[in-house]
Amino acid sequence: MRKILLSLVAAVSLLLGSGCGLKDIDKRFFVIVVGIDKGDSSLFKVTLKLAIPSPRTEPGEAKFQTISQEADSIAEAVRLMKSKVDKEFDFGQAKDIVIGKSFADTHEIGHSLDFFFRRRDIQEIANVSIGEPDAATVINAKPLSERLPGNSLILAFSDEGTESPYIIKTPLFDYYRRIFDLGKDPYLPIIRALEETFVINRVAILKTNYKRLELNPDETAALNQLARGYKRFVIKSPPNEPRLTFSSTRLKSTYKILTPKNGDPVIRFHIRVDVEAEESEEKLFEKNWHDLERLAATQLKDQYLELLTKLQKHGVDPIGFGIRYRATRHEKSKEYENWRKIYPNVRFDIRVAVHFRGTGIIK
Repeated sequence: MRKILLSLVAAVSLLLGSGCGLKDIDKRFFVIVVGIDKGDSSLFKVTLKLAIPSPRTEPGEAKFQTISQEADSIAEAVRLMKSKVDKEFDFGQAKDIVIGKSFADTHEIGHSLDFFFRRRDIQEIANVSIGEPDAATVINAKPLSERLPGNSLILAFSDEGTESPYIIKTPLFDYYRRIFDLGKDPYLPIIRALEETFVINRVAILKTNYKRLELNPDETAALNQLARGYKRFVIKSPPNEPRLTFSSTRLKSTYKILTPKNGDPVIRFHIRVDVEAEESEEKLFEKNWHDLERLAATQLKDQYLELLTKLQKHGVDPIGFGIRYRATRHEKSKEYENWRKIYPNVRFDIRVAVHFRGTGIIK
């Protein structure tokens, strides 16, 4: 009997106390995007994009409010910003974290972002990127097609919106993993803000939590193919050839790290690509398709070799050769140190097989 009474008392206590720690939805501000810039008088300038609920969801009618605060820590800036609003911040809907370019160029962007790694209410699938010229400008951009606050960036980095070979996404969990794993360097897409839109077609490569280099759009697309297996891209003919553009429909890429005792280390790629003609100045159906395949394969091989050589020259490894080496060797604590000595001397052997599938719906 006593146990039953205690159980009833506990149940009543839970019912009476439920909801005390949770704010009603009309007393919360949903944070959609978080921006980190270099402060004028402090280390950080934090900008939050807050969604304002609206009964209308017409294109260009997205309503939001942005507030900024400088402080020497992100947590302190958030606490200070709470004094500027009448509702509690809810980070559960934050899908994008934008780091200003000036901050990324001059500061460590690994441990300084510990706030985002540690908080339980920030989703690990939130996308991390670099904003140009700064995070605040990117956050305040208002594309005419945007129906919901921050929805343009969300669609750009998801599989539900645009499909572009130049957009590389970096979820927060993958960024954290690359920061602390040995042998796989992090990369961040660069968002360039325009008046009423933005452009995402470049990527920054990091080393030891500092930005090491930026890739141009063509190099970004090549990295997307090798590192993420992105299969939708175009292959252009050389400048001195008649204009011809292939569109890929399938990509399969594998590689092995070979370290012979009596020779130079080699990373051997085997890449298979299925393509079809997308644009041409000449009729293609009667041409030798094997010649077209060789042309496309040569273009891809040169593009991949140029990218890999550039990454090797700058000492960065966003594809993860180092972590593959560690996984396939048994050298205990010396694996990564040995790889650091091997990587600068690696020769890349790229073997591309292109299969031409057709000329489209016309000859």
